[in-house]
Amino acid sequence: MARSPSKGQRRLATLLDAVPSAREQLFVAVEEFDPDFDMTAFVLAAQSSDARERNKVAVIERGYEVLINWLHELAARGLAEGQRLGVIDKAPGSPWERLAALGVISHSSATRLQEAKELRDVLAHAYPPAGWKALHEGVLTLTAELDRYIDRCAGWLADEGILRPGDPP
Repeated sequence: MARSPSKGQRRLATLLDAVPSAREQLFVAVEEFDPDFDMTAFVLAAQSSDARERNKVAVIERGYEVLINWLHELAARGLAEGQRLGVIDKAPGSPWERLAALGVISHSSATRLQEAKELRDVLAHAYPPAGWKALHEGVLTLTAELDRYIDRCAGWLADEGILRPGDPP
């Protein structure tokens, strides 16, 4: 008889299910600033007197915040579920550092994601235009890491039996 997924496993499945549409929304918003995500155009839009231009930046800012939060939660919940199931031991460090120590992601990715999370925290208190330039940098980091991170985490969750294929969100 198959066990029912725990609350944590259901949340992991929900996160993995939700990331693609949030990713798509962020990538579409970034395309508004040409394929190379031009920083000058981005900062000009952020400082524009036109609300439509500023809204383009707001969509990116919100997408960045949501995805960073979800990627961090995916790591933290995955580790917690792995401990609950007895497939990994509790260890010190940030969730991303722990995933790197387990070989799920690279140490470089862990560092970049942690810096992106810290940048998200700073942005809550930053003042333009420095904040817009920092957001631009953070979005570039996130978009460079996102797909590989999701693939590696989903594979690790399945390989360790933390999340089984077909577990409902």
